[in-house]
Amino acid sequence: MTIDATQAVIALSALLLTFAATILGGMKWMLDRLERRTDRRFEQVDQRFERLERRMDRAEARMDRMDERFDRMDERMRQIDTTLLSIQMSILAIKAAIDRIEGGRPPLLIASH
Repeated sequence: MTIDATQAVIALSALLLTFAATILGGMKWMLDRLERRTDRRFEQVDQRFERLERRMDRAEARMDRMDERFDRMDERMRQIDTTLLSIQMSILAIKAAIDRIEGGRPPLLIASH
């Protein structure tokens, strides 16, 4: 191999090495840029998820309060039912007492009630 051929091979190798370094440098720059943009997007998504979690926590707290209110309402309805049943039993007892006091009734008066 002659000196000219050796210099040409060295020059060609240097050119290929420079080209490869330029390509790799550009790829590194693009990947860094992509990583920064992706990191920023992930931060935005994380913030949105945190806001969503806070909203869900507030909604769960409201649902818990509503459950407590419904439980109290159910208990109150049971108390009212018990009271109404007691009143109904008292009314029946009063009617029975009145019927005992009044004695027998003629058939027409019984039918009119």
